[in-house]
Amino acid sequence: LSLMSVSESDLVKSRNEWIAGTIGGFVCKTVEYPLDTIKVRMQTQRAGHAKKTPWTILKELVHKDGVLGLYRGIPSPLLGSMIENSVLFMSYGVATRMMNGSETRSEDMPFSTKLLGGAFSGITVACVLTPVELIKCRMQMASHDGHRFSNTFECFLHTIREGGVRSLFKGHVGTLCREIPGNAAWFGGYEAGIYMLTPKGGSKSDIGPVGLAASGALGGVCYWGIPFPFDVIKSKIQTGTHGLPHDARVNVISVLRHILATEGVPGLYHGWLITVGRAAPANAALFLAYEVTIRLITGQPLLGKHHEHHS
Repeated sequence: LSLMSVSESDLVKSRNEWIAGTIGGFVCKTVEYPLDTIKVRMQTQRAGHAKKTPWTILKELVHKDGVLGLYRGIPSPLLGSMIENSVLFMSYGVATRMMNGSETRSEDMPFSTKLLGGAFSGITVACVLTPVELIKCRMQMASHDGHRFSNTFECFLHTIREGGVRSLFKGHVGTLCREIPGNAAWFGGYEAGIYMLTPKGGSKSDIGPVGLAASGALGGVCYWGIPFPFDVIKSKIQTGTHGLPHDARVNVISVLRHILATEGVPGLYHGWLITVGRAAPANAALFLAYEVTIRLITGQPLLGKHHEHHS
């Protein structure tokens, strides 16, 4: 019976993480997408052309397509973000519970298992992310190989027709190189923020919305602080803007070498500032939406127990 009740409560926890992750993903993507469009345009500028600033790209985009142009191609990433975050939080929860036992409170788990849980969630989520981001990058480009796709589905069909299902996983190694250390850093940064803000002898549920958002922002900055060069490499591989000759082998190492030879180390950090600047508010919104949803589902005070004592 006890085994049943444990697995039952585990299933309920997983279901809650899935729902809260989905809502967090929706909120996060809506906040960050316009900046993401500008980032991709910056990363995929051809070498040898005068580089445009984020501000110039923003003005050109809005002038040409209106504000909605900033949201061009959002259906696939919006759905992707909802699936991605439900998978991330659920696999993180499952992994940390497997390592620490399902009755252990998050506050009592050693930091190392949180980092491992983050790395595990990175492996799981990369399988969802590679195809979604491939389509997203191709949609955000003005045109890909001379094609301008009218919608996400057309781009998806064209990709499969051209190279089969395997071609959706172009750049998968790059995604893994980014997601495994990235998500260890993401959950690690967030949990470190939570640890610093939890009152002595208290728990995460004592922390108010501002503290949750601040911890989320820290997680987002940690995520992008480390594996960013792999994101640049992945964007270039997926959109074909790596500049390697047609008969060359295109993989993470060959593109890395080529960028270093032609643009030096700065070439690996195109769009870094705007990405880190975007990661803070987007992840603040994401983790806040996630934790508030969990509190709603489990009947905890939304503003944190700390607030309840004082009101």
